[in-house]
Amino acid sequence: MDSLVAAIVDTWYYIVDAWDWLFLLSPDQYFRVFWAVIFLELPRYAAANVYVLFLFFAGRFDRVATPFPAATAPLVSIIVPSYNEGQRINQTVSSLREQDYPNIEIIVVDDGSTDSTLAQFEELRRQPQVSVFRNVERQGKSAALNFGLSVSRGQFVVFMDADSTLARDVVSNLMVHFENPKVGAVSGDLGVRNHHANLLTRLQALEYLISLSLGRRFKAAMGILSIVPGAIGAFRRDLLTRIGGIEPGPGNDSDVTIRTRKLGLQIAFAGSAACLTTAPITWRHWYKQRMRWDRNIIRNRARKHSDIFNPKQASFTLSNFISFLDTFFFVAILPVIWLIYMIDIVTTYPGEYGYILIAVIILHLGLNFLRALMGLLITERTIDLSDIGIAIPMYSFYRLILKSVRIIAVTQELLFRSSYNDPFAPEKVRDNMRIY
Repeated sequence: MDSLVAAIVDTWYYIVDAWDWLFLLSPDQYFRVFWAVIFLELPRYAAANVYVLFLFFAGRFDRVATPFPAATAPLVSIIVPSYNEGQRINQTVSSLREQDYPNIEIIVVDDGSTDSTLAQFEELRRQPQVSVFRNVERQGKSAALNFGLSVSRGQFVVFMDADSTLARDVVSNLMVHFENPKVGAVSGDLGVRNHHANLLTRLQALEYLISLSLGRRFKAAMGILSIVPGAIGAFRRDLLTRIGGIEPGPGNDSDVTIRTRKLGLQIAFAGSAACLTTAPITWRHWYKQRMRWDRNIIRNRARKHSDIFNPKQASFTLSNFISFLDTFFFVAILPVIWLIYMIDIVTTYPGEYGYILIAVIILHLGLNFLRALMGLLITERTIDLSDIGIAIPMYSFYRLILKSVRIIAVTQELLFRSSYNDPFAPEKVRDNMRIY
């Protein structure tokens, strides 16, 4: 007990010393010491958050649907690919059957599951509006989506994951955006369903709230949203036909979104279309997921769709260019800059870098708290501050780990094209994928 008290006292005195040192800095020294925060993070995050807050109070968010009349509501096909989701598939389908949209069909496509999924299918087959199909041998998520698309009849198609559940008004709130004929696809809003599991899931819930939900609101408002997540998104059927369906391999959600943008169609964000998804509960699974996400950003944007950077190509538009540049900056460039910043302060201020790190952590703590409050105010979440409050002090360290993973993923993909070896797709599918 005495050692704990001594450690707390020593930490307090260290923070006081840090405050005294920082207080004596001149304005130009502040810019030198905190250049990464001042010039790189604050302008983007502050501008984005202020703009989103302005739009919220101006009543520009979220278009909430009025009830669709059953006689004129177009058919919507909800396609659910499933792989070893026997414990959750019934809950997912139940949330779909409770939708308030009056004209839907639900298509579940099992992709060679080896768990109890098949045992659930007998019950699912007896439910109205539900059709179930099965690939005896695993062919990958893209094949399951394409098969579901081939047997569906809807004018509009909703893709979702089997480990997710929807609020009752999700389909209606997705569909209202298609009243604009320029909208080709609509992204729903994701939250973490299992946020109570442990600290990691709470950190992800906080991340989804302030980085994904608020960030996608800003990007949609600016016309640069570049992903409709696989967990919940809607598309015009004729659009999916024009682009040839879903291409195989990981990253198919960002790929189909980019191909939609290249046709000149808009990507809308339905903040009222709340979907809860299951987040990884172990660091190992989280690491694999984030490595896959970040590698696919390089694969799809730096290689497969690099024509967006070429002004001579028809797919080049200012919004597409800015969309790609924004993604590259935060995934591939900013983590490297932060690594350079850490090296800079350690080498330039060998005796004081601890003071600087404390100041940066406290600054981010305040910003994260404000952004969390803003997210809870604007978004429709089933969580409150007590659910994620414990994660806020740790969020800066979580982001540091995330930046490190991004550096590894980007390096792997640039040097070794590691996304083509991702077991997300079966080996026989990977062997036949086109290499970009």
